[in-house]
Order: sequence, then C-alpha cells, then structure tokens
Amino acid sequence: MNPISNLSTNLHNGLRLAFFRKRGPENFVVGLDPFLLLLLVDLLLETGSGYLLYWPDPEFQLYALPVYTFELACFLMAAWLTSKFVRRENAALQIGVVVYSLSPALILLQTVSRYLNGREFESWPDLGPWFERLAAVYLLILLGRALFLVCGRWRSTTAGMALVLLSAGPAGEWFADYRDFWYSPEEQEVQDGDPYARYKALDAERLMYRQPVLLEETLSRLRPERKGRVDLFYLGFASYATEDVFSIEADYIKRLFDERFGTVGHSLNLVNHLDTLEDTPLATATNLAQALKRIGRIMNPDEDVLFLYLTSHGGSDHKLAVEFWPLPLNDLSPEQLKAMLDQAGIKWRVVVVSACYSGTFVDALKGPHTLVATAAAHDRTSFGCGSESDFTYFGEAVFKQQLQSRFSLIPAFKAAAASIAERERWEKLEASRPQLWVGKPMEAHLADLEKSLTRFQCEAGRRQAQCAE
Repeated sequence: MNPISNLSTNLHNGLRLAFFRKRGPENFVVGLDPFLLLLLVDLLLETGSGYLLYWPDPEFQLYALPVYTFELACFLMAAWLTSKFVRRENAALQIGVVVYSLSPALILLQTVSRYLNGREFESWPDLGPWFERLAAVYLLILLGRALFLVCGRWRSTTAGMALVLLSAGPAGEWFADYRDFWYSPEEQEVQDGDPYARYKALDAERLMYRQPVLLEETLSRLRPERKGRVDLFYLGFASYATEDVFSIEADYIKRLFDERFGTVGHSLNLVNHLDTLEDTPLATATNLAQALKRIGRIMNPDEDVLFLYLTSHGGSDHKLAVEFWPLPLNDLSPEQLKAMLDQAGIKWRVVVVSACYSGTFVDALKGPHTLVATAAAHDRTSFGCGSESDFTYFGEAVFKQQLQSRFSLIPAFKAAAASIAERERWEKLEASRPQLWVGKPMEAHLADLEKSLTRFQCEAGRRQAQCAE
C-alpha cells in the first residue's frame, strides 16, 4: 500500500476508535513512515486550529516548534517505557501510531474547549468549564482504550496511561507560554511591554464627560416594580480596575440574578475595567449615588428589596478602594454608603461587601430593615483577589456554591462562611471571619422574598417539584 493509503487507513481506524467502534491492533498500519505521516497531520492540525482560535490577526510563535518537539520526545519516552511492560516487538511504535491516529478527535475537542472557555454565554455561564471537564474525562477513556488495544492487559495499560500523562507535565509546567503556535499581538504587547500602556492611553476627559450620558442610558433601561409581588433589584459595584477578578465576579453575579432571581430589567453593574468602558458606567461614588436614587424612585419602598454587591480591595482605613488609574477617584467609606442609601429612600437592603477589613461596614449599615454580609471581619483580610483569580473566596462560596441552587439568603451566607473557614484551615490561612447581620423585620421580609422568587421560577417553568407542592 502507498503512504497516503496507509495514512487514510490509520486515520479511519482512529476515528472508529474515537466513536468506540470495535478495532484491533491488526487494523492499524504500523511502521516508521505511517507514524511520521500521522505526526505531520498532528502538527498541521495543531497549527491550523491555533490559527482559527486567534483569528483574525494571529502571529506565528516560532518557540512553539521546539516545545512541540520536546513534548513529542517525552511521549516517545513514555511509549518506550510502556513497551517494556508489553514485551512485544514494535510495541512502542504501535502505541505511537494508535495514539496519534486519534489526533483529529483530540485536537477538535481541545479547540472547542478553548473556544468555549474564551466566550461568555448568558444562558449557561459555566458552559466552558463543564465542557472542559467532560472532554477531559472522554480523553482519558479514549487514551485508556488506545493503550489497552496495544497492551492487552489492564496492568500494563494503567502503567502506560500514567507514563503518558506524566510525559505531558514538563512541557505544560515549564513552557506553558510557548505551547501555542499562534498568539494575539495585543495580548503579547501586554505581557512583554508596559502593563499600564492601555491605561496611559485613556482619554480621561472624554471618559469622565461621557459618564452622565452612559449612566442615564443604563438607568433608563430599568423597569418599574411589578405590583402585587416583592421585587428584587440588583446593583453591582466592582471598583478596582487593574485586577480582572472584580469585574468577572460582578458580571457573573448579575447574570445569575437575572436568570434565577428575576432581576431582568431590575439590575445593573457599575464597573471599573478597560474592557467595559464603552457600555458600562464606571464604579464611582457619584455614579453609585445616582444609581441608588433611580432605583429608589422606581421600586416600591414598602416591599421591594435592593441587593447591593460591592467587590474590591479594602484597606486598614476601612474604606472600599475605588481605583481606575490614572483617574483620581475617591474611595468609599461605610458612612458615605449609608448616607447614599438613606438619601435614595431604599428601605429593604441587602448589602454585601467583598473586601479585606470589610467587617467595619456592618456597624455603619446595620438596622432593622437591613442584611449586611461581609467577606471579612473589621481586622482581617479576605482571600481570592488578584490577577490570577476568577472569583474571590467569598464570592465563589456565596454565589457559585450556594445561590446557584437556593433562594434563602441567610442560610446561604452562613453556609458560605463555614465553607470559607474550612478552605482557609485547609490552606493554612488566617481566618477571614465573614460577618453577617440581619435585622429581625428583614429576616421575616426575606421569607416573603423567597416565596416571590419561587413563584417567579414556577411561572417561568422551573422548579417543578417545588411548584407541585
């Protein structure tokens, strides 16, 4: 058979293997030439898929070639060691042919997973991570199936899987920044150049003069309260620009509340971040005061509830950091926030502050019609902020772990505090001691809110079991 025919046979058998169709080692064409052709296909697919991921302006990264070669050498070493368990002539080459025949399926899954992780899906915020987990499980099963095809015994197959997986570790650990054959020039400039270049290029005058118009456009989309039901209004305030975690968190929570808590038309975010300048008002004290006043005018003060979430850094001066360098913005004190809420005429308040030393907000804000929850005590730091984080410890525990499946705010905050304490003990961190204050009238009113939210879910066709009761 000619080389192209051999390649076609191996790729066809790899595809059947990927779909769990019956194949045997005798179905594959094993040899150095077939393996090198499969290697060429793998290299072409790697470069092609990377080009599509960084479209429309990808730049080729030459350093990826030696990294690819190093990964191949590690794999071949793992295949050679595995062949010693099999004790059969050409076993190492057979492993190489069978595994690389799966390249089209493996690279397709990898590409789709990376694409989904790089996109936001309003109806399913966790689609990317979920697909990544499922793909990882499928790939492990596929690798086990491929090795068992060659090894024939579970003991040698298990050893082979361990060796192959370990062979992928060094490149991922040492050369993670150079594994892709393509990169985005904008991302590379941020990595290699001045990290504040985009901030320095800001037209600060235009940005500040645009705020009243942008804020009014955003507030005009808010709808009045709905008569006959307890409505929830959500306002997010992510006020630290140079770390993504705060804007990511605020965006996630707004989408969560719109989906599960019925706040569509009753929600908005104020965010300090370069990527949201054109469509989202800045998180400043002035914008916050104006947003609270508008919400206070359109909600029913006797029954509707405001959920205000503030996420940023906090200092030992007990103020919430409001930062968008080089703009000279003012930090937010607990007393200022209390005055804003009072002036807005908002009676029922849930105020959640995720920041270090945020416990000081409790004394300033607590009252009979208020729930105040903070990520830390007044003299403690909280954890999870930083450039590498997607969520703070507090935000993850409350919104990803608790409020994804329940409406009861008080139990959610208590369970989140216990979860955070356990995590901090495990990681040997000083306890942050999240705080919670609930006024007695507010405790009863939150029960009415929970009933209203459950009714909303029933009307939307969700939570059938609870509705049937």
